[in-house]
Amino acid sequence: MSAQQTARLAQPRGVGAVRGLGSVGGFGGNAGETVRAAGTAVRVGDAGAPRASRRALVSTSGALLGASRRRCSTMPPTPHAPDAFLQYSPPVPDAVLETLRQLEQEGADLRAQIRVANQLHRKRNDLLLGSLKDAEAERSKLNEQMQQLTRDFHVLAEALQSENLGSRDRVQRKGIEGQGGQSRMAYRPTHEYSMKQPTHVCELSHQSLAEMAMLGNHCSRRERLLREVMCVDGVSWGQAHDVINTFDQFNERYYWLETLPYRLGITIAFLSGVASIALVFWRPVAVWYGEQVAGEELPEGVADISELSVNQVGTWTWSWMEPMIGTASFVLLCCQFLRGQAVKMNMRSYSEQLLHWRADRLCAAFPRYDQSMLRAWGKHMPKCGLHFFPTYERSTRQKGPHSGL
Repeated sequence: MSAQQTARLAQPRGVGAVRGLGSVGGFGGNAGETVRAAGTAVRVGDAGAPRASRRALVSTSGALLGASRRRCSTMPPTPHAPDAFLQYSPPVPDAVLETLRQLEQEGADLRAQIRVANQLHRKRNDLLLGSLKDAEAERSKLNEQMQQLTRDFHVLAEALQSENLGSRDRVQRKGIEGQGGQSRMAYRPTHEYSMKQPTHVCELSHQSLAEMAMLGNHCSRRERLLREVMCVDGVSWGQAHDVINTFDQFNERYYWLETLPYRLGITIAFLSGVASIALVFWRPVAVWYGEQVAGEELPEGVADISELSVNQVGTWTWSWMEPMIGTASFVLLCCQFLRGQAVKMNMRSYSEQLLHWRADRLCAAFPRYDQSMLRAWGKHMPKCGLHFFPTYERSTRQKGPHSGL
């Protein structure tokens, strides 16, 4: 080891480092002077300067060391630089900055990805919480519906059992042994059960109305048509009667013409019956008809018709009345036989054909309503009293012709 190296090792560590920095790269100028001054100050400080001054000088030396390194990376080496310093190759600052920028960008990307993942995680948690709340609410709603269905089922079961004859409670007769039919009292309705009895056809169900309508009940057919009008026009039960009244007015326009054959038949039959009695047994009519129409004279030995009794007058008039009455009876018998054969052939009579005409005309005028219900209601003639005047349904309003019950 040379004397110069021995002296360098003998110096304090901080002083040698600072001196070395002062001669690196041939700084000279302000930087070199500053380094050498710092070395001198360090030596003086070693002799007795305060410790705080030494710390300040050391920090100043560190700052100058960083500056010298940055300058050395951009300057070519000088001939008098040591070999150990020439062998040192500091990293290129641009490459380091670019690497730092890349690392910073990757860190920013990672942070952004982490933030996005956190947001997605929060959204997924919110969705899961919302789904759980909705499921809990739906479960509560389903539970309430299940309880309501259970109550309705029990009510329905009780109603069905109350209507079933085999499920009704029976009362055992007093003093009777056994469980036979004779030993039990008949079922008696309670006050609560009697209050549920329907009093009008509108209280019946659809099934009951349909069954009664198929059996030909006009009240049930009318109620079914009322409910059809309610559905088509969207009106109440009371307002539907106004539409039914319109149907009734249209359907009964030709009522008197349609019922004229019936009225003539009734009138002719009534007058014929009264006239036949008068022609056979009433003296004034019998003697007038016998002498003026039939050309018969009074029986022998009878000068005046008043001498004959009622039966004797009938015996005298029967000689010319019998052929007419017998012939008329035979004609009626033939007509009855004809009608019977037509019924066996399922042939329409005048009455049935008339009802079909009325129903067809009504359906053609009101095609928006159900044709089957309209036809079933239209195949009906209004009731007629002894005065020969009909009682139209529109005159009864909401009560209808009668409740049918």
